[in-house]
Amino acid sequence: MYSREIIIRDPNGLHTRIAALMVNKASAIIHKYSTNLYITKPPFKDPLGISMLALLSLRVRENETVVISSKDDSFGKVAVDELCDYIENQMEVSPQVMKDIDAFIEESKIANDQIFENLPIGIVVIDIDCNITNINKYALNLFGKNYNQIMGKSIELLIKNSELPKILTAGDKHFGLLHQVNNKTVMVNESPIYSGNKIIGAVAIYQDISDLVGMKELNEKFQKLLGMSHDLICFVDEFGKISYVNPAYKKYFSLEDRDITGRKLEDISPYGYRMQVMKNKSKIENIRQNKDGIDIISTVEPIFIDEQFKGVISTSKPVDEIKDLMSKLEKSEQELEYYKEELLKHNQLTSSFKDIIGTSTSLREALYLCTKASMTTSTVMISGESGTGKELIAKAIHYNSSRKDKPFIKVNSAAIPESLLESELFGYEKGAFTGAYKSKPGKFSLANGGTLFLDEIGDMSISMQVKLLRALQEREIEALGGIETQKIDVRVITATNRDLEKMVKEGSFREDLYYRLNVLTIPLPPLRERKEDISLLTEAFIKKFNKKLNKAVKGINSQGLRLLQNYSWPGNVRELENIIERALNLCEGTIITEDDLPSYINTLPQVKDELINTINGELLPFEEYERAIIKLAMEKYKSYNKAGKALGLTHRTISLKCSKYNIEVSKSSK
Repeated sequence: MYSREIIIRDPNGLHTRIAALMVNKASAIIHKYSTNLYITKPPFKDPLGISMLALLSLRVRENETVVISSKDDSFGKVAVDELCDYIENQMEVSPQVMKDIDAFIEESKIANDQIFENLPIGIVVIDIDCNITNINKYALNLFGKNYNQIMGKSIELLIKNSELPKILTAGDKHFGLLHQVNNKTVMVNESPIYSGNKIIGAVAIYQDISDLVGMKELNEKFQKLLGMSHDLICFVDEFGKISYVNPAYKKYFSLEDRDITGRKLEDISPYGYRMQVMKNKSKIENIRQNKDGIDIISTVEPIFIDEQFKGVISTSKPVDEIKDLMSKLEKSEQELEYYKEELLKHNQLTSSFKDIIGTSTSLREALYLCTKASMTTSTVMISGESGTGKELIAKAIHYNSSRKDKPFIKVNSAAIPESLLESELFGYEKGAFTGAYKSKPGKFSLANGGTLFLDEIGDMSISMQVKLLRALQEREIEALGGIETQKIDVRVITATNRDLEKMVKEGSFREDLYYRLNVLTIPLPPLRERKEDISLLTEAFIKKFNKKLNKAVKGINSQGLRLLQNYSWPGNVRELENIIERALNLCEGTIITEDDLPSYINTLPQVKDELINTINGELLPFEEYERAIIKLAMEKYKSYNKAGKALGLTHRTISLKCSKYNIEVSKSSK
């Protein structure tokens, strides 16, 4: 390559007339030596073919340097030297007449330049070699470039897959094209530039229509809608070029705008479904395919506006995302089913402490603590014998708290085998164990935001206590077979009929868990310590079972009430409720009598003498009487189940009490 520097001496620089003389001379030399000549203005390094568009775009002033060059090793030097000699020696400074003409031309050029720079549209001009010879301020701002970055550069560096080079050869004109440029919607008109019948360049006009009245708001909404969509969306224009992909598309395929926007579909996916729709103009729906290692389900359809084909739109969704949505839907359906079942169980639930019946001092003290507990989110431990109403108290605390609109979930630790308790509390994932054909949420997940009531907490194994402690401390759980933890916001209320302090000393209950649960303690008195409430409870149960059994019992006679008040009630309120229901079933009149009560209550005086033994007038410890009652029940009923029903206790409780007191039981009793 040969090049030579020359200085432009004309006072008006390389203006229109001088440029025309140079182009005319250069054309003759190019024809003479069959070589191409180029011009460069330092500091620009990219050579431009010598044309009017190129010379005027350089804006060369008086005494500025230009470089004339040729890439031809044969005649390049001769051609360059001939043109340079002509410029230096034969293009003399203009006489006065020519100066006046030049001044007029220069004024026109300045006016045109100012108009060009200040037009509210973007203009890009290229020469016959596809190099950018002119670009105005609007276009520079639109593309986010500066003049020095792109002047003299190929149009491909500014706009990938530009249609302008095709216009130079085909001479076609394009109007009303829509493109995305830096997240703006731009309308483009493209046209060739003619000199006589010869194409000497091309021009593109860019209008940011997102700034037009009414269009800006619509464009913003459109961009937000596409940006928020989880679907992978792609637009292809009528020429087969990708004009837009939304953020979800770019994220899933790890693309930037420059990697995809403006590229030809035939270059990146010549045999894909979008290309099929481009050719056939017919919709393809719900097709599963693998794209770049990602399984997706796609719908591709053509776009017609006023019956004119305007391109193609494809919408796709990753199969993994669909599976995830189905899994979440299945989990939601399981939770909904659970809540329906719980609603049916508790459809008569009331949420006020006034529905807890009794006026005794011990009960009022317990209710005072319940009221305080409902105002906090701390853990609560309710202690009391079986049948004292621990679950009723737990529900009253929940439904009077700020969590009353959230779930109340109950778990009976004694009723669930140890092997199943973990999955019941924390849930499990599909395939976690044999028979786990689908995922199931645990009680902690179901209670999220609400209250979890753990009944019979004293029956929980040590290993399970460790897992419960971690869930309470970390406030997060992990489903059985799962790999991700779930943050939880659960208020825990526990209940027990056992002496947990004693169990802590014996090592059968973790001390750290005990103090974690025992923030607020609410002891519930047994019914034998609040016998003044028996009359009110009896009246309430009669009303309840009148509705249930369609009876019209008005009350209980004095002898029957005396028997109830003198009974020791090992089964507490639950036992009283069962006895009243039994009495209403047996009652043939409107008043319950002593004959409607169980025989062990009706014969209480005789039993009392046998059970209530004293030493020197002093009462024995309660456990002595409890042992005697359970032994008597087992001797009479011969089975845990029957003895439990008679005493108002569970089969398991009777079994544990027999073991505790070393009461001998025949094999048939079990």
